Parts: sequence; C-alpha cells; structure tokens
Amino acid sequence: MKELDEEWNEIGKALLAQNHQVVSAEQRLSDVNKNIESLDHLQHDQSEALDHLLAQATMLMNGHQIQQEQHSFSALIVPDYDDLQPLSISDKSWNDFSKRIDTYLIEKGVAHENPYADLLSAQQKAEIAKTFREEFILKNESCDRYDYMIAAFSGLVAGLIDSFFVGSPLDSKIMKWSDQKVDKIVIKFSKMVWNHDKANGSNIRTQPDSIASAIGYLERRFKVNYDARYASDLKMNGESLNMRPTDHHLKSLAHAPDIIGLFFSILDQFTGKASFVSDGKLLRLEPKEDGSSRLVGATILSKLFAGFSNWLGHLLSDISGSSGTRGHLDGRRGAGIPLPFFEVFQFANVGNIKHNGADLTIAEFSTKVFEKGYDARFGAAMTVPVVLNELIIRLLWGLKSKFYHQKSFIESLPFGNKPTLRKMLLVGQGSLCLTDGIDAYLRSNNVPILFATRLNYVAWSRFMYASIKEVRVFLKGDVLDIQALDQHLEEEWQRLRF
Repeated sequence: MKELDEEWNEIGKALLAQNHQVVSAEQRLSDVNKNIESLDHLQHDQSEALDHLLAQATMLMNGHQIQQEQHSFSALIVPDYDDLQPLSISDKSWNDFSKRIDTYLIEKGVAHENPYADLLSAQQKAEIAKTFREEFILKNESCDRYDYMIAAFSGLVAGLIDSFFVGSPLDSKIMKWSDQKVDKIVIKFSKMVWNHDKANGSNIRTQPDSIASAIGYLERRFKVNYDARYASDLKMNGESLNMRPTDHHLKSLAHAPDIIGLFFSILDQFTGKASFVSDGKLLRLEPKEDGSSRLVGATILSKLFAGFSNWLGHLLSDISGSSGTRGHLDGRRGAGIPLPFFEVFQFANVGNIKHNGADLTIAEFSTKVFEKGYDARFGAAMTVPVVLNELIIRLLWGLKSKFYHQKSFIESLPFGNKPTLRKMLLVGQGSLCLTDGIDAYLRSNNVPILFATRLNYVAWSRFMYASIKEVRVFLKGDVLDIQALDQHLEEEWQRLRF
C-alpha cells in the first residue's frame, strides 16, 4: 500500500511539473504578445511622425514657410528572454525521470508536498468543497408533518401486508410463492451449468428438469469438504457437536450466504477442514472422508475463483433443501440455508428462553427457529413488504418534491443524499417493525418460538441500518455519506477507464 501511494505521489509530481511548464509557456506567449503590441504602437507613432516630416518637406519645396518642430524617435528595444527549460522523458528508467522532476520542481521553487492539491486553483478547491458538502455530507434536516404522515402510513400498510400475507413459516400465504421462485432459480442455474459442462465434453446425459434432479446435479457438481450432516462424519478429537441434517446448514459457517460464509468456505476449501459452531465456540474439524481440497487452478487467484464458484454453486444446491427430501411426494420443504448473518446467533451461548418446558440459550433457540422453516426462502417472502414500503416512500417523496415543493426533476429523484427522504425511510421502516412486533406478540400467545418466527428479520435489519445511519448524523452533526462517496468514486473510475 505504501509503495502504491509513493507511485501515485510520483505521478502527481510529474503532472505538477507538466502543469508548471504549460503555465510558463503560456506566460512567455503572453509576454511576447505584449511586446509585439508595444512594437505595433511604436511603429504607428513613428509612421505618423515620418508622414508629418514628409509633409513639411513638400511645403518647403513649394516655398511655403513651416513651423519648426522637434521630433524625437524612440529607440527600438529588443527584449531578452530566458530559454524555457524543457523536461524531456528519460530513456533510462522511471526513477531517473522522477529524479529529474524533483530537481526541476526544486529549481523552479514549485511546492510539491501535496502535488494533487497544488495542481488545483483556489477556485477549483472551493468548487470541490461546495460539491462535497452538497452531495456527500449527511445533513440533519427536519421533515414536515406530511412527510411523517406519508412514511407512517406506508409503514402501516406494509406492516399489515406482512401480518396477513407473510406471517410465519407455519401459516404464510406467500411463502409457497417464494419457494417456487427459488426453485425456478435453482433449476435454471442447474441447466446453465449442465449446458456448460456438456459443451466442454462432460459425459452427462439427462438434463435436470425438476427441483430434485437439479439439486442432485448441483450437489454432485459443487461437492465441498465441509458438507457433513452429522458429528459422526467428522473427526471430533474430543470435541462435542450436536448436529443433525435439519440444522447442519446453520451450524456450518461456510453455508452462510454472506461475507462470513464466503470467508469460511474459502478457508475450509484451502485447508481441507470444516468450520462449525457449537455451544458458542468455533470448531475446526477434519472430515472423515473426502476432506481433500477441491480447488483447481495453478495460481492463488484461480484457486480463489474456484473456491468462490464452489461456494455459490453449493449454496444454490442447498437453498431449496436436499434432493432426497424434495424428491418425495409428501410436500416437505427440506432444510434450506440460513438468512444472511443469522448464523451469528450461534455464538450467543447465553440467555434463558423457555421452549417446550426446557431452558434454551439464544444459540439453541435460534436453531429451533431455523428448523421451523425460517430460512433464506422465507426471507424472500419477508422481503416483499420491506421492498414495497421502500418503493412507496421513495415514490411519494419524489412526487411531493416535484409538485409540492416545485423542485426540478433531477432534485426530485428519490436517490442519493436526501436528508428528508432518509428520515422518512427510518420512520416508515420503524412503523413497519412496530406493526410487525405487535402482530407477533398478539398472535404468539406468549409462546417464544411463535413470536420469533412471526418477526420479520429483513424489516428489523433494514430498520437497524437506518437507525444507525440517523444516530451518526444526530451525534456527530453532518457526517460523511460513505455509500454515496463510494458510488461517485466508482463512477469516476469507470469513466477514466473507458
């Protein structure tokens, strides 16, 4: 990183030296133009004086008297210019050229401690600061009563949709729809992989055409070393792990569809071990069979890509349950994969939650919740009211900004750094979560497992994110909008590349 910073600093110095040469050349051209104008004026004055002398000479020749006048001619001064010092590209090395640049900047007295800042004029710096304050600073502005009414009403509507249509995995009216959508994605992905393998000479005959055959093909195609279903499949080495097929996707960290799952999947594939969580502890265990690394490729980068492909393909083979479970006609869903970051609850080996007469820790209780069908497929169903709430608020905010506040179309786009929109989203998601929490409490009859399965994990996660963002603004005043800044830098980088 330090070497990269030094390289960028050297490039900045080269640009600074180039800019100084351009400015020097422009200044020299300006001086030459001024001297040429002075010569033009001198020539004009002397021409007029010569014309006057010729007129007097003509009058004398004709015998006329003339008034004697004293004429003086200014001496012609030729300005002397110092030679501009060129800075040619070195034919030896970049280091030699860099040394020439340093010498040039020092001799010319050009400040180069911060070359990129020195390249900007005072006006350019002021314009950048103004743009930065307007676009990348989270401002703390107040909403009017209509904004709060819109956000609260939208959250209430989304909360009612969540209560009556999403519910819990036990009675959800749209979970079947979300399961079917996920199944279609799995089948489509398996056909795509099958066609790719077939085109590359694999000896495979039957194309996957059902969810069971699609899962089975992906399980064989993206086989990994951390897919143990029982503790007996692992070399325990004195450790204890209470794991069943219904919860092994939750307790195996590599099965998580988030950055944690990707990290442990790559780690497990590189080391040939498997990572599990038991009693709040991380266990690194070796499979009894087939624990060898499956990473292909001659370089680290190619192996990382292979590991990522195995992780993603294996997740899609598990997201709709196992092929054996889905192959039956009894309508069983099978054990899918957990919601993003839901596996973190496995580290919480604390708490005392009642369930069927037993006292469970948070880790044990979250396992029971997962086994009730609270997985990523149900997460797709929970996303529906959250996305609907977000769209309604953004749409109504944009319409209000355009037609009520009379702002321009660009200013009314419901994206970017809009303080009132940010607060409306917080209120709207809070209203959704409040409705969801009241519904879960009333319908659970004080049964913890029913209460937990009726809570909308996606909505509460979105509300927490919006709350943290607003708390930062409240405590620190105007703070940097990292997301907006990253997006702007990415757009500028793509523009420079192409």
